[in-house]
Amino acid sequence: MALTPREQALIEQMDKLRQEIRALKEKRYQLIDEVRRLRAERRRLVERVRELRGELRRLREERQQLLEKLQALKDERSRRYEQLRRILQELNVQKRVLAELRPYARRSVAAIRARIEELEWKQQTQVLPPEVEREIIEEIARLEALLEKTLEARKAFEGLVEKKAELTRIRLELEELRKRIAETREQIGRVKARIEEVRRQIEEVSARISELDEKINEASRAIDELSKEIQERVERLRELREEYERLQKSVADERSRAVLEEVRRRALEKLQRGEPLTILEMKALYGVVGEGEEEDTGTGGGP
Repeated sequence: MALTPREQALIEQMDKLRQEIRALKEKRYQLIDEVRRLRAERRRLVERVRELRGELRRLREERQQLLEKLQALKDERSRRYEQLRRILQELNVQKRVLAELRPYARRSVAAIRARIEELEWKQQTQVLPPEVEREIIEEIARLEALLEKTLEARKAFEGLVEKKAELTRIRLELEELRKRIAETREQIGRVKARIEEVRRQIEEVSARISELDEKINEASRAIDELSKEIQERVERLRELREEYERLQKSVADERSRAVLEEVRRRALEKLQRGEPLTILEMKALYGVVGEGEEEDTGTGGGP
């Protein structure tokens, strides 16, 4: 049965709406997949930022430890310099003392003691004239004074050697401290450079996360807008379908009325000719035909 122009128009409109709905849903599916991908990338980057911040905390702790180590080394160096100044002062004093005692430094302590013992033995074992004994006593006194000065010079020399050895040791320790301080400063520099690098990476990744947030929000807004458009078209499709169903019912009713009028017309003609009427024609003529019977009028009716 042919469609009316309005029915054909409604079908075309509904087909167009269905195509638009399919296209909009496909676009929405693509956006949903894109949002899913963007969120997966965002989660990965957020985890990366968490790792970088953890590394940054560790590097800051390491830098703080190195700074404390550097300060301890500097304090130790200051103490060593203070020791160095003290030893240099003591060394200068001992050098002056040794300079005064230098004439005695090369004397033989053993020889002086042997001479004293020899004179004391002579004094004790021999009967000497008073003048000779007096000379021996004076010589012993002179030698004892000489021995004391020689021992003092020897002690000053040994002290000078010890101070020089201590001076050398402290200078070696200062050199070692210098190397350790330089090495620690280099470590601090490397850690500082790494901190700056990690900060830069955090900034870059954070900027990418912000960019992803904007894209996700933009895509989410687009999804919402598409969902709204889809809903509007679904609602419009429902309205057109209802209109199409009403139109179909109206057309069917109109066709039934046209068929009924045709049956009435034939019934009148038969009645005018004096021909007998069928029950259906009699009902149509007197207006008592039901809906089911109206549909059957197209195939029935004989005298």
